[in-house]
Amino acid sequence: MANVEIAFIISQLKETYDGDPWYGKSITTVLDELPESVVYHPNEKGHSILELLWHMITWREFTVDRLQHSPQMQMSYFEKNDWRELDAQDDTLWPEGMERLKETQSQLLYLLSEKDDAFLEREVREKNYNFRKLLNGIIQHDVYHLGQIVAIKKMVMGE
Repeated sequence: MANVEIAFIISQLKETYDGDPWYGKSITTVLDELPESVVYHPNEKGHSILELLWHMITWREFTVDRLQHSPQMQMSYFEKNDWRELDAQDDTLWPEGMERLKETQSQLLYLLSEKDDAFLEREVREKNYNFRKLLNGIIQHDVYHLGQIVAIKKMVMGE
């Protein structure tokens, strides 16, 4: 089973999540450094850090679902939860989100470990692209929103 490209994608997922990426700090490093009071802070020019976290989780859940042998969720579920309404007064949302992010990371790595490079050519259900684009895209998506989180942190904390 050839899996050179899958192995590279797995390494990129690990690197961006909790490794030492070239661009700076990993997702877990940045999120672990945040005081919880900052994550609920509304951002007048966009989303809160909490909203960004749950947005990242939604598309990681989409990716996990599509990687499974029998995807369970319809696209409409993910579209509905893309920018879900979150109660900024609910102080359980941050720890729940952090745990769910960790779970999606484990699920992604496990499901990818069962795939070979030929799998990357298969089309993603309800989408007009293949798994190569999806998997590279979820990494790019996480890094993009991580940059937003860092920018919001600097604005809110006056750094």
